[in-house]
Amino acid sequence: MLAAGPLLSPAGAAHAAEVTRLLSCRSDTGRRFFATLFDTGGRIVFDTPLPGRGHAIAVSPSRQLAVAVARRPGNFLVLFDATDGRVLHQAHTPEGRHCLGHAVFSSDGKRLYTTENAFDARRGVIGVYEVDETLRRIGEFDSHGIGPHELHWMADGRRLAVANGGILTHPDTPRAKLNLDEMRANLALIDCRTGELLSRYETPERWQKLSIRHLDVSPDDSIALAMQYEGPRNHRPPLVAVQRGENAPTWLHAPDEVQQQMRNYCGSVAFALDGAGFAVTSPRGGIITCWRQGSGFTGYWKQQDASGVAASVDGFWVSDGSGGLVTPGRASRLRFEGIHWDNHMRLQAL
Repeated sequence: MLAAGPLLSPAGAAHAAEVTRLLSCRSDTGRRFFATLFDTGGRIVFDTPLPGRGHAIAVSPSRQLAVAVARRPGNFLVLFDATDGRVLHQAHTPEGRHCLGHAVFSSDGKRLYTTENAFDARRGVIGVYEVDETLRRIGEFDSHGIGPHELHWMADGRRLAVANGGILTHPDTPRAKLNLDEMRANLALIDCRTGELLSRYETPERWQKLSIRHLDVSPDDSIALAMQYEGPRNHRPPLVAVQRGENAPTWLHAPDEVQQQMRNYCGSVAFALDGAGFAVTSPRGGIITCWRQGSGFTGYWKQQDASGVAASVDGFWVSDGSGGLVTPGRASRLRFEGIHWDNHMRLQAL
């Protein structure tokens, strides 16, 4: 195993003074679904019930509100109090639209932007909702691609970075991928005020079946991309990239043995708090890879079914499908019995 260096230093879960609160969707052994606030001391703070499987959670800038988004092809958005878990409102996408798993609040907390599939029109859209103690849909604009998945704000709070995965789906065949021979993913930068496309970066033509699914944005507006590949298993496309300024993305590879272990599938990506490096989970391969801007791959850690990742003050927390919560580099781990963490996790409060 390669050393990961200071990027993966321990977060000290055992020390009460350093307990961190995290949010994630989850299921239990009875196939019930929740949005859960928990801490790195091993405590469940609250469970907010969901009508189906959730995917990611958006948190308002005030940290007072949160929205759990349905996993594709669900259509619910559950607004809840992020301090006590009370459900405030449940909204649904309109006819002809369904959720694609992710959302972000505007910088003033008054609007929510969601990635959605306009499935009959074969295009992606960004749904726009007004937020008070309810969610009210007030419009949408084009995502400038097919299958938009994760989205994040750039530093100006006006531009949205959107990962258009390129994969066409339809709720009549919920998990089928309908356009693999002609798919083309892109990273789109969009003006949220007008819906105007400002920049678009496509995957390399050689890797036409590479899908950009997840992204994170650093404090200096670098964008880390985590991808999955829909082509032959023996291919070794880049699964990680970094885009900065007006430059085309830099496509990154891990060493061959590590690249193979990633199994052509990345689950989540998160920058460290200082923005210098980032971590990428590969749940199918049971591996977390670590990267640094300007130098690329720095190390890896094995964790079975690792998926959710969130930055901490001294590293990262990584969740997995068996209820585990680990800081890479530590021999010990927390385990939440009877819990299956879903794909994403985010910081609620330090």
